[in-house]
Amino acid sequence: MEKEIYISDIFRILWKERYLIICIFMIALLAACVVSFVIMSPTYKASCIVALGNYGDPIYTSQDLAASIMLSDEYLLDVIEQLSFEVPQDEFRAFQKGIDIAPVGGSSNLLYISAERENGRECMEIVATIVGLFVERSEDSYNKYTKILYDDLASTQERLNFVERDLSQTHEALVELSNAPGDPMSENELRVSRTLDLLNSQESRRSSLLDHELALQTQLTLLRHQEVIQEAREPVAPIESKRLLIVAIAGMLGLMIGILVAFLREGLRKPVG
Repeated sequence: MEKEIYISDIFRILWKERYLIICIFMIALLAACVVSFVIMSPTYKASCIVALGNYGDPIYTSQDLAASIMLSDEYLLDVIEQLSFEVPQDEFRAFQKGIDIAPVGGSSNLLYISAERENGRECMEIVATIVGLFVERSEDSYNKYTKILYDDLASTQERLNFVERDLSQTHEALVELSNAPGDPMSENELRVSRTLDLLNSQESRRSSLLDHELALQTQLTLLRHQEVIQEAREPVAPIESKRLLIVAIAGMLGLMIGILVAFLREGLRKPVG
């Protein structure tokens, strides 16, 4: 017949072995504190928020593509070279994992860029260099797109001037036809009708050019290059969250191990049979 285990028995065992459980818990907690606060080097974190541009190059204006570029091996090697950091080949992946680039929630053009390292100033320099290099590389694309818009605007304004000049001449011709003496009525009406058709065509073209001019001017007004919304600053204190997390996990494990050992000891004390 199987022996039933009551809750009261569980509490009895836990109370009986309370010193053992507390001892194992404290040892695990102490070991975690030593590892976290004495052996492990402090980790610092610097971050910034960048607003991507809204010009026509998706490579530099898409959150996903921009993040992929800035996290690529080639790009980060250029960052390391600019900073003159000594990062051995076997430590490059750790350096790369210490950098986080992600879209800011709810935004379509904001990127959060952060770097974690044992040196706070290096964190700030890494973030600043990542952003600076990205702005520098995108400058050429931004200038080309801006030039296209300005060239289009200049061409539109030039065509608009020609259309307005033609409109003025057509208006003058219409006035002359209206006041022309001696022409047969039917012939004069035909000329006036053709002139009015031409005038309507020119007015339609002028209206279309004005709309295009306004659209280009609005686009140029709203055009933005990459912009740092929140600059990276040198952190004054290390990250504590990881240390506290290690201590908390060690405490939980120590408590679980203590309870397990307590029940094992109780089981080994009972005679077999």
